[in-house]
Amino acid sequence: MILASGLVAAMLAAAGSGAPAHPNSYSISEVHVRGPRIELHLRCQVLSLGEVVESFDPDLDGHAEEGEIEAHVEAIADYVEAHYRFVPDPASAADASDAGRALQRIDALVVEAPLALDPMNEVSEWVDIKLRYRAEEGAFGELGVHVDLFEDTSPGHRDAAAVVWNGVELGAWEFSFGANGHVFVATDEVIERGRPALLRYLEAAPAAAARSWDGLLLVVLLVAAAGRAPRSALATAGLLAVSIAVGIAVAPEIDLKPRQVRFLELTVPLAAAYVALDDLLHREGRTRFVEPIVFGLVLGAREACALAPELAREETNEPALAGFALGYVGTVVALAALAVLVLRDRVGAAATDEDAPPGAFAARKVRVGLAVLGLTAGAALFGVRTFGLV
Repeated sequence: MILASGLVAAMLAAAGSGAPAHPNSYSISEVHVRGPRIELHLRCQVLSLGEVVESFDPDLDGHAEEGEIEAHVEAIADYVEAHYRFVPDPASAADASDAGRALQRIDALVVEAPLALDPMNEVSEWVDIKLRYRAEEGAFGELGVHVDLFEDTSPGHRDAAAVVWNGVELGAWEFSFGANGHVFVATDEVIERGRPALLRYLEAAPAAAARSWDGLLLVVLLVAAAGRAPRSALATAGLLAVSIAVGIAVAPEIDLKPRQVRFLELTVPLAAAYVALDDLLHREGRTRFVEPIVFGLVLGAREACALAPELAREETNEPALAGFALGYVGTVVALAALAVLVLRDRVGAAATDEDAPPGAFAARKVRVGLAVLGLTAGAALFGVRTFGLV
């Protein structure tokens, strides 16, 4: 009832001014902000544009003839730019109404949109308009928006707008007569997402690696039990690094089911227990090749799955995955190098070997301690996660 009264009032006002009335004038818009860049995606009715763009839809039947949209691209883009304005970091919403402060578009795209129902449940023809802008000062934290589309011809026009800032939707706002201006404010977290994905995930990866302590324990166990010489341990670390990177890169490309992701989660602690038990049984140590590859792939895939909700909000996954893989693998290599230094020249020395170098017994104690820790922690984590106690 209230909406109907408002539409009738708008029609009477338009009739009194001598302008044609369009009671069901409506548009939908999305504003995408990414760092200093702004993109406006606007969908509006052919009839609404015909009332304001000269020689476009001259008979006002709401139907665009073939080639008519292409012939009026600049005129349509100019009109929208003048009536849908952006002002970065305004002092108030009123600042966005100042055409002198508004950003100028870089380029425009105007094409025919699919047929759709209008607010009066009638099939209408629509036009999709895409305008791109760039703030001269760089990234910003507030965006003033002023919309007075079709106000002269259809005072009852409404535009349902949504702002997506660095991949995060800030919320919806309806622009209408009397509510033309609004300031959208991004939080610090949202602004941080505007930095290059490669750098952000490169920095975030060490923290993610530290949280997956069972994965790091598996890495240390594999390196410590790699063989009798540092060369074997370094080869194991290299295989692990490559396999983890491949697992991170490949996992998002595979449509993993929840049950398969669960398998990855359980495999990592089980792998740690397996390597620890195997090292206890083989006191002389031995070089491994298959285990670093298989368990590295599993560990990388598990970490990529854990990152999936964040990746889903990125413009593209490739830079984020590359940064995460570099940071994560760098952390693993550093840890592996530390393990090699601690156990260098004594990794596989037997405690009872008379020719063993000095400190071999101490090195063996470190290996046994790591093996016991790995066996206990791996078995405990596997049991706890299997029976759903956490």
